[in-house]
Parts: sequence; C-alpha cells; structure tokens
Amino acid sequence: MPGELVRIDLLGPLEIGHASRTTEFRHPYKVTATKPRQVLALLAANAGSTVSMDRIIDELWPDDPPSTVKTIVQTYVHQLRKMLALIFNSSNSCDLLATRPDGYVLAAPRANIDIFRFQHLVDRGRTELRRGLAVGAAELLREALALWRGPIPADLTSGPALRGLAVYLEEARLEAVQLRIEADLTNNRHREIVAELRSLVETHRLHESFYLKLMEALHRSGRRGEALTVFGELRQVLDRELGLKPSKEARRLQHEILVS
Repeated sequence: MPGELVRIDLLGPLEIGHASRTTEFRHPYKVTATKPRQVLALLAANAGSTVSMDRIIDELWPDDPPSTVKTIVQTYVHQLRKMLALIFNSSNSCDLLATRPDGYVLAAPRANIDIFRFQHLVDRGRTELRRGLAVGAAELLREALALWRGPIPADLTSGPALRGLAVYLEEARLEAVQLRIEADLTNNRHREIVAELRSLVETHRLHESFYLKLMEALHRSGRRGEALTVFGELRQVLDRELGLKPSKEARRLQHEILVS
C-alpha cells in the first residue's frame, strides 16, 4: 500500500484517513484502543524514521513494563496493520507500517502528517515576514494555525516522548500566533486584533510579548490611555508572580506612548 495514501492528524484528536488536497479527511477513522493509539502517534510523529522497540516500550510503560512487553508491542502493531488494511481496503499494510531490525517505521510522507505541515507553513510564514511580505506571511500563518483542532495530545495517554512533543507543539503554536499578529500589525490590522490580544493576555498572563502587541495595537488605534493601562497590568503581574520588572523593550514602548 503506497504511503502517499495515508494521512494522520495529531493536532487535536488523533485521526487517520485518506490523504487529499483539502483539510478534511475522506471518512476519517479514530483509533479507539489506548495503547495502539499511543504507538500510532509515536510512529506518526517520527514518520519516515525507525522508532526503536525500546523507545516504544519507554513511551507505553515508562516505569514498570510487563515481562512479555515485546510480544505485547508486536500485538499492537498487528492490530494497527489490520486497521490500516481495513481503512485502505488493502492487504499490504506491512508496506506502510514496516518492521525494521530494531523497531518499526511508518512509511508515509511527512507532508501527510499535520504536525509537519504545520511546521513547514510556520517556517514559510516566518521567512515571508522577514522578507517584508506581510500579507503572504499572514496567510501562511493562518493556514498553519487552522490545522489545530484542539490541545495536544487531545485523546492520548502520553509517555515521555509524547509529553515532550505536546510541550514543543504548544510553544510552536504560540510562536505562530505571535508571528501572525506581527504580520497583522504590519498590514495595519491593529483594530481588528485588539480583542484577540486581550484574550491572549488573559490566557497567557506571563507572556510579555502579548502585552506589548496589545499596547501597540491600542496605541495605533488611538487608545493611548488603554495602552498605558496594559503596561501597568504587565508590571503588576510580573512583580506579583515573578518578582520581576517589565523588560527594556516594554519600558521603551511605554516611553514612546507617553511622549507621542
């Protein structure tokens, strides 16, 4: 079975289905069993690379693996192959989920796994923004963020590898949001993003960059007093939670607003 047919989404509930040019699956399929779902997520997050048996065991049983652990993993892989054969109406599922001397590999293009599409779009958006092409950057970053359907991992019992992936992806998502906001400000959409920035400040109370973007958006919208109030809120939060003062960049922006 050619790996090009499979598509796996991890940015939200894990789903598998036929690859297509659209953002929707044809007949998406959800893996219900907990441990096979973990195995599939780990393999998808490393698509095209071998995941060793030891790494799979460490992910599924980080503390106290059973004595027959390798046989159990082989059973999970067999179950996944049966599921893939059913989804794709094929008897060649071993071509997609292949056995290697020290583990297993999901032989699917990374372009068919949403976490890799997300990162590719963010990288392109960042490059466009640095080149001064803010309109194209905003479009790419919106496309990247639209891939998210929920928190990571939404429906997985995670071991160390998937927990680490979840932390990494959440940081990458916040970076994509920051870049998209920067592109929107460059495109003079400051009024449109004020409400979103207020929500981000409430959700990420210690994330100084969102305060700064909100100050900038308010100031450019003619709301100077509100922008200075946001700086005061930032100063109070940092002092109360961390015993810190706003950064030099924040103080510089406050000064610019005061003397404008």
